Amino acid sequence: MVERVKHGDDVDGCACLECRGVRSIATRRGIGDVLLWSVGFLRDRPSIPLVFLALGVVQFAGYVGPLGLELATSGLVFFAAPLARGYAVTIVSGELTGHRYTPRRAAGHALRRTPAVIATMVFVGVATMGLVFVGTILGIVVVLSDSALLTGAGIVALLVLFVLLIVVLVKFILAAEAVVVGGYGPIAALRVSWGLVSFRRRTTIVLVSMVVAIATAFAMTEISATLEPYPIVGAEMTATVVFGGSTALTYLSSAVSAAVFCHLYVQGVLE
Repeated sequence: MVERVKHGDDVDGCACLECRGVRSIATRRGIGDVLLWSVGFLRDRPSIPLVFLALGVVQFAGYVGPLGLELATSGLVFFAAPLARGYAVTIVSGELTGHRYTPRRAAGHALRRTPAVIATMVFVGVATMGLVFVGTILGIVVVLSDSALLTGAGIVALLVLFVLLIVVLVKFILAAEAVVVGGYGPIAALRVSWGLVSFRRRTTIVLVSMVVAIATAFAMTEISATLEPYPIVGAEMTATVVFGGSTALTYLSSAVSAAVFCHLYVQGVLE
């Protein structure tokens, strides 16, 4: 059985740190200490980075293989990535609450929570794509419009949509952790994540920076895989090596991010 770490308002009985078995030092770490702790913890629990690197190997196999294999590996990575994240945050949450979960127990718990994680991701993805779609339509209207008033209104609307997009991406960033660690359902996890993330904290800036860095690394990985005839990285063999290296770094960064997000979630619900 994996210990659930819920918000104090959702806990029956005493919600103090002692009753929950949480180490007090975990709630006092600053964001810099959290980053350093996460890197050190992954070094002590190598199964976490190995799981993420395995996903990178699968993606790399699809890149060097035929189209059919690439499509198959893309689908596998889509469903396996939430499982890997769930596995990581389960082990991290166990460390923070004084439990040392075995890889088997962590994997079993992550597997049971994966459908809810995917449902949460789909909800956020639909909301994001909806905002992007509306923004695209408004952008076309602004470009084609001959009216200065309509153009100005369209630009203002685009700025508002951009702010909403950032809000959605940032405020729901800890939803997966709420699902896996807190045992919440998709909608409740979104509510908890929304309440935990504040734009007035430096932690939020770090969260946004990490997401942007990972997204940029992933985008560069995909670009390096599609450029013909490789004007940036040179020959095809060089492009393959660059793709492999960038893929490994992307997934290792994802492992660190999973540990950081889990730590911040636990800190947030215990405050």
